[in-house]
Amino acid sequence: MGATQTTPANASTPATLARRRSYHVGNVRSQLSQAASALLESEGPAALSLRAIARRTGVALGTVYYHYADKQALLGGLAVDGFRDLGQAIRTAVDSRTASGLRASGLAYLGFVQDRPALYGLMYETRETGRRDEVVQAEAAACAEMHRAIAMDFEPGVAREQVRQVTQAIWCCARGIAALALARGAGGRMETATVDEAVRGLEILMTRR
Repeated sequence: MGATQTTPANASTPATLARRRSYHVGNVRSQLSQAASALLESEGPAALSLRAIARRTGVALGTVYYHYADKQALLGGLAVDGFRDLGQAIRTAVDSRTASGLRASGLAYLGFVQDRPALYGLMYETRETGRRDEVVQAEAAACAEMHRAIAMDFEPGVAREQVRQVTQAIWCCARGIAALALARGAGGRMETATVDEAVRGLEILMTRR
């Protein structure tokens, strides 16, 4: 009888090789980040690890370590990408707005939370506990997009300091609205009535300034 051939445990299967070819074309870090974000939303933060990302993408573990030195670097990278995506969502909504800058940016912020609640939670957990400079800077860049939107609602000549202060207040309110709406909602979804009433309330306050 001929010897039975077995596949070594570390050998690449055709499916794995196909995934590796696809993930090595283009921006590997971006693709790793997308896979990590998808894993985070589907299985939660406990499932995140460099090995899990390597398995999910078919990228060699050494390549994953090249882009992320350890799990903390992975979490920091996800937080940075999350704030960048949040800023882009606000920018897109404001540039195509049919309502006030406050409403457009506020609903874009809350829509991001609705669509990616696990990532949003990780972004602020990393922001508040890790104190990584790049995460702090990414949040500031996203907040700057809301500042641009809020400034559109003011008459020309209003002091820049006043616009900045209002932006900070709205940014803090958006975080609070998101937390409250998620707490009142079911299945990780935000309660829409809370979101709508809170945004309307902020608009009323803005018009009474």
